[in-house]
Amino acid sequence: MRYLRWLGRFLWFPIGFAWAVVRANVEVGIDIVTPASAISGGFIEVPLRCETDLEIAVLANMVTLTPGTAAVALYRPEPTLWIQGLYLDSPESLRRDVYKLEDLLLGATRVSGAPLDHPRVGNWRKEQVR
Repeated sequence: MRYLRWLGRFLWFPIGFAWAVVRANVEVGIDIVTPASAISGGFIEVPLRCETDLEIAVLANMVTLTPGTAAVALYRPEPTLWIQGLYLDSPESLRRDVYKLEDLLLGATRVSGAPLDHPRVGNWRKEQVR
């Protein structure tokens, strides 16, 4: 049964990612054709649950392929991705979108699925200062 659920998540992965790309394209397209721009760009730090180099690379590429976002840096010892977003109403809203992509990816790459908890922002800095 566990492998059957994993197969469903694996098959859902391209559909879920395509939906995220289409949704982001519509958001950027609407902003382009309307007179007032809603761009409020910025950079955020997103601690990851990805562990392998493959998972990190695929997630960084998924973020970059999604219109309005770009992965710009990676801190490897504690996997953390820095992302530039065009529509940054709040850092938490963009983090939630990235975690949805990460959930899709980890659901497809791990038989056990994505972990339920999300890492806290800034944990590695506290450990590094000590």
